[in-house]
Amino acid sequence: MGRPKVSVIITVFNIEPYIRDCLDSVLKQSLRDIEVICIDDASTDHSLEILYQYAERDNRVRVIAQPESIGPSTARNIGYREAKGEYVYQIDGDDWIVDGALERMYTCAAENELDFLTFSASAFADTEEIKQKVCHSLNLYIRIGAYRGVMSGMELFAACIRNGDFLGNLCCIFLNKDFFDSDNMYLVDGLYASADNNFQFYLNARRVMCIPDALYMRRFRENSIVTSPKTLIKFESMLTQYIHEISLWNQSSFKDDIESALETYFAVNWKGLLKAYGDVADKDASLRLLPKHKLAKFVYEQRFKERGAYWTKQTDEVIDTIRSYKNVIIYGAKDIAQEVRYVLEKHGICNYLFAVSDNRHETDVAGRKIHNIDELRDKREDSIVLIAVSKRNQAAVKEKLETTGFQNIFVVE
Repeated sequence: MGRPKVSVIITVFNIEPYIRDCLDSVLKQSLRDIEVICIDDASTDHSLEILYQYAERDNRVRVIAQPESIGPSTARNIGYREAKGEYVYQIDGDDWIVDGALERMYTCAAENELDFLTFSASAFADTEEIKQKVCHSLNLYIRIGAYRGVMSGMELFAACIRNGDFLGNLCCIFLNKDFFDSDNMYLVDGLYASADNNFQFYLNARRVMCIPDALYMRRFRENSIVTSPKTLIKFESMLTQYIHEISLWNQSSFKDDIESALETYFAVNWKGLLKAYGDVADKDASLRLLPKHKLAKFVYEQRFKERGAYWTKQTDEVIDTIRSYKNVIIYGAKDIAQEVRYVLEKHGICNYLFAVSDNRHETDVAGRKIHNIDELRDKREDSIVLIAVSKRNQAAVKEKLETTGFQNIFVVE
């Protein structure tokens, strides 16, 4: 048997209600010369049984069952290693592709000798409740900009950043297998979030195209990686991927306009990391992924853990003193104030307010109002003020507080 035109990789984990729709959409495609590699990540429902039923009926389907859960990125890497096709296409087993999608992808990619082709997707929510949760994500997969002709991966990357377009995850990437193999562009193993990032593909590709066609149907559902609670392992995955991409960027050099787009990309993702860590419910859980990634672990310990990048001199004594006050006022609204908030919450101190001298331009931090410090004069007697600003401004802030009548002041160092 010759080399198939396309290897379709489908990752599966407890998606019994959806997997049939996914498989049917792939197997009825007009492009017949395909192989379908299904990696079941130790499902506990009937997903694996359904996969075997399809494999019995269609010899294009191959099932790889994992005895223990290995996570989506490792499962996808197994698919990439097993794929024999000219092109590789990754699908999540709870989604599906539109009629004629593979034919459209393959024809465009082959005729233009592309390293990869990217395109749009249509997103939808299973329920109204899920729709409310993900309302800001539903339009992400439709490209706003017009991208004509063949360009390099980083030229397309920069154009997407300038247009405010989402780069798309693996469901929007139709990938040349020889290009993938040329630099072993496997995903970082062990990720449970950010397991579909394609930054390395953009970084290495010389010939890419972006077409406007919406060829993929992206489902938002209950209990998916996106909609389920934020856990520490998910944050570890996000941070590990971020540091991996930073390292790849550090090894490369581009023209100023592309470097500017990269700076924007990493700045936006850094803010996303800060927010994601704030939403993590099990911050006291043991690290599972970071011990294998030293640089990511170092960044976590210095920036995110209890002893962060700014408040390095905190002690149990200091925390106990802060806890003894009726009100805690965090003076500041930037990164240092955010870190102070994380530390206080970690120790169960939630009776805090944010304050600055001029709150006309910033109104809230993490959903909490930023007060003008003059509004809080009536709280002077039973409050401690934590000065959470840069060193150059600490003296001026302390003087302002003392002038206003605050006596219990602590400088975060």
